[in-house]
Amino acid sequence: MKKLALATLALFLLAIAVLGSFLLHAHWQVRTIDMALPSREALASLVDIADAPIDIRYLNTGKQENPAGTPMAYPVFVLEWADGRRFAIDAGMDAKRARDFGKPIEFALGFDPMEPLGSVGRQLGTALGSVAGIAFTHLHVDHTQGIASLCPPGARPLRVFQTPTQADVGNYMTNPGKAQLEDAACARIERLAGGPLFEIPGFPGLVAIEAGGHTPGSTVFATHVQGTTWLFSGDITNFRDAMLEDRPKERIYSLFITPEAPARLSKLRRWLAALDADPRIDVVVSHDGTALESSGLRAWEPPAGDTRAR
Repeated sequence: MKKLALATLALFLLAIAVLGSFLLHAHWQVRTIDMALPSREALASLVDIADAPIDIRYLNTGKQENPAGTPMAYPVFVLEWADGRRFAIDAGMDAKRARDFGKPIEFALGFDPMEPLGSVGRQLGTALGSVAGIAFTHLHVDHTQGIASLCPPGARPLRVFQTPTQADVGNYMTNPGKAQLEDAACARIERLAGGPLFEIPGFPGLVAIEAGGHTPGSTVFATHVQGTTWLFSGDITNFRDAMLEDRPKERIYSLFITPEAPARLSKLRRWLAALDADPRIDVVVSHDGTALESSGLRAWEPPAGDTRAR
């Protein structure tokens, strides 16, 4: 009996050591990411152009109320060009994954149950075939899992763009999302070249900026539509007020749940807030449902008569 107890204790300590090594490596990894951030003038030179997108809509794949009354959103941003081509930033989740994803948040943080709102593929309906490209603010599964709904049988190839860091540097939190991209039947992954501002080939007026901070491959996207430059900041912060006030996430979250780089995140928050202070620039925080609804972006509306998107 004593030998069994010692063996159990040894296995437990080994498991803790293994988990600790993963966590320490992830922290070291994300804290080495510190790329230069572009100025507002450099951004404007690439996004405020004649061939920029003509419209941006958002669709939400899930909604979860928190005790403070601010709903968490799980959106996809859909850009459209004059020729009808569309591009998605992030992919959200389907209904089953949204429910599963919400349960730990409900249990640990006291949130309400997740309300699934439908996958991006379902909500796009007959417009799904117009989505010719996609990219991700980062590779956590609540941003990537919905890519499967963009790849129904017979779907045309979907160009998936990644910055070099997002493509090459991952950890135990981003590897499942990376696998989802690789497993999507229609996905054709393309590595962006250049930098520090990465133009998206075939989609003029849309650029990617390597950010880090939240994950090694966290990426901010910028575009310009009808007089406004929009920046999509992913999970650099979970709430818009935190960006404006340079307020960090809870320490336990950044240390143990998602290994983050606090100094880099503060630098990113200050950079984004300075850009947002320009009346011609708006920063959109992915998970802040209240700020998203008041951002000025319009919600996605299915094409007239499209019953597939219901």
